[in-house]
Amino acid sequence: MPDVVLLVLAAVLLVLSGSFSGLNIGLMMARPDDLRRKARQGDVIAARVYRYRKDGYYLIFCILLGNVGVNTAMSILLGNMTNGVIGGLIATLLITMFGEILPQAIFTQRGYRFVRHFFWLLDVIYVLFWPLARPMSKLLNRWLGKETPQLYSHQELEQIIHEHAARSDSPVDYDESRIAAGALQFSKKTAGDLVTPMDEVFTVDLDDELDATLLAQIKHAGHSRIPVRADGRLVGILYVKDVAGRELPLPISQLYRDKIHDIDARSRLDTVLSRFIQTRNHLFVVMDNENELGIITLEDVIEQILDQEIEDEYDEVR
Repeated sequence: MPDVVLLVLAAVLLVLSGSFSGLNIGLMMARPDDLRRKARQGDVIAARVYRYRKDGYYLIFCILLGNVGVNTAMSILLGNMTNGVIGGLIATLLITMFGEILPQAIFTQRGYRFVRHFFWLLDVIYVLFWPLARPMSKLLNRWLGKETPQLYSHQELEQIIHEHAARSDSPVDYDESRIAAGALQFSKKTAGDLVTPMDEVFTVDLDDELDATLLAQIKHAGHSRIPVRADGRLVGILYVKDVAGRELPLPISQLYRDKIHDIDARSRLDTVLSRFIQTRNHLFVVMDNENELGIITLEDVIEQILDQEIEDEYDEVR
């Protein structure tokens, strides 16, 4: 066989070697759950790559079998063209540089999207190696188990979000990252962590009379919902809007609403938020067994989600 033909054949084998090596790292770096998520968002390339990547053992068997095959063939070919030792050295250098390092660097840099140029090659080896790859992949699945999805802790997710926001080319801005990070952390806190102590809560007594003096104190405090106390416990809420248009003085007992909800101090904030939504209330009494620790408001919970201070009606007295 002419040397020119042998050189062309060796070049083709080297290109195939690089392709297999690049596909190996490019596809195995892409996790199936990430590809599936992108595919559901309309990424056509991710959907096609997922078809190959979802059975990782089948994929890696086909790629490595093809890679070993072309590397062996190229070593034999170059060994026949030259002295055996020289041919082996040349094959080793070419495979290392152009069959391993360069293609892996390219695929690592460009990610799974670069794989679209090699769909034809994957289709060929998937069919060609099916008799060996299918039983081997089933055997590996039984021995090693299927790939588990990558799970992240709250702290890791928060760090990932902040890292995205820090990049200039990221679609996630600072405010979005702050809100997302706050939402991840808020369920770890409890109502007791955000309680406004009872001695800092502006209250009125059930036996009080709402006159101009008391109304002025309420206006000065800036509250729209005033807890009402009787016998040392909170028994209801006085809504300032219920006072509008009424002639004063009037007893608090005729103006207040005798319904106030309580929440256990150990309740997590996601539970507290659900209770706020269910009861359509903005203020709860925080209880520790039978003891009233203070109050928590809907604004307190939202502050944790937004990770930003909101001046609600009790902030001035904290």
